Amino acid sequence: MLRFLVPLMTLIVFMGYTIFAISTSDQTLGQFASGLMSRPTTAMVVFDVYLALIMVAVWMFFDARRRGHGIGYLLVFYVITFCFGSAGPLAYLTLRGWRDYRHLSS
Repeated sequence: MLRFLVPLMTLIVFMGYTIFAISTSDQTLGQFASGLMSRPTTAMVVFDVYLALIMVAVWMFFDARRRGHGIGYLLVFYVITFCFGSAGPLAYLTLRGWRDYRHLSS
């Protein structure tokens, strides 16, 4: 049960804070991204985060393939990942854990 509850609760908290931060910000997402990329130090953090997200996306690909899912299954998780960062892998882990939990409890 923890295999889907932990990522689910983390996803809820993360997305709640994301929605709060975006809705109370005094700038658009484009302005925010532009500001991050305007300095080498913050751009380095952005590149590092996206590199980590790419590595997670590769792991998700091989994990999904091992579980019998195709690339179509992963597309929604990839879109979420590259728009909202950790939300994509958290959603993937939540659904993966839920499927494992249902399979083990039946």
